[in-house]
Amino acid sequence: MDGQPESRKDKKNIIIIGVMVIIGILMILTFISSGQEGLSALMNKFIRYALIAGVVGLIVWAIMKFMQKPKVNLVENDRRDIIDAGMQSKPPMVRDLYFTGDKEHGEFRVGTIIGYCQLMSYKDIDLLAGLTKTQIKEMADNNQIPSQYVIREDCFIYKRMGFPFSLFEQPKVIRTLEDEHSQLVGDVKVYGVSMIKKFGYYWPNRAHLDISRIDIGVIREAWRGQIHQFLKDMVAINQRAVGLDSEFKKDLDQRKLLKIPSPLGEEAGRRGE
Repeated sequence: MDGQPESRKDKKNIIIIGVMVIIGILMILTFISSGQEGLSALMNKFIRYALIAGVVGLIVWAIMKFMQKPKVNLVENDRRDIIDAGMQSKPPMVRDLYFTGDKEHGEFRVGTIIGYCQLMSYKDIDLLAGLTKTQIKEMADNNQIPSQYVIREDCFIYKRMGFPFSLFEQPKVIRTLEDEHSQLVGDVKVYGVSMIKKFGYYWPNRAHLDISRIDIGVIREAWRGQIHQFLKDMVAINQRAVGLDSEFKKDLDQRKLLKIPSPLGEEAGRRGE
């Protein structure tokens, strides 16, 4: 089914829309049966209860947010970065995303393309290239990289549901190779029977057992994100550590103020202390 939600967030959004539709029907029935006065009384009750629920919910959310330890999902961060980049660099000529199927499975529509970007993805050189450590070292010494183990992927960001339900749907990402889809004009067709979901991404079915493309590619991306997150945390830790020692921070600030700029660098600074 085209409109079937594929995630818990999508299902929650459908529930919210359903509640809004029920409220709208209830207001129409109230207006028909009781007129303007009945509708006004119903609206006043809704507003009163909504304000109370909103205040209580805000207090509970603030308490939970304050007590909750921040979590870092590196894979999700990478997925969000791809979505943001794809939505800003979408070609204007692409429309819907399809899978071609085969002689026993018909073509079917996946959704509407709302973003597209291209990236270079990792493959594992050591395990899958069949090269010895000596060969890898020789290639590294000669600044050579086996390009067949660094792949180029096209990322399509899409939504299944149509307007206005798409406003509440989370964007989805399918990652394909350049030769796995048609040209980026009009409706784009992925050459496959179906797709699979791994690590929050969607892939053509024939990539399911390609560990180098899926598992190792995602692991390498998360590894890069971990290094970036570590550097950010180190900056925060250093700033807090300096702030804890007020005497040291005061002395450090005074040194910065007393230090005389000189083309001789640190030597002149040391003489001025």
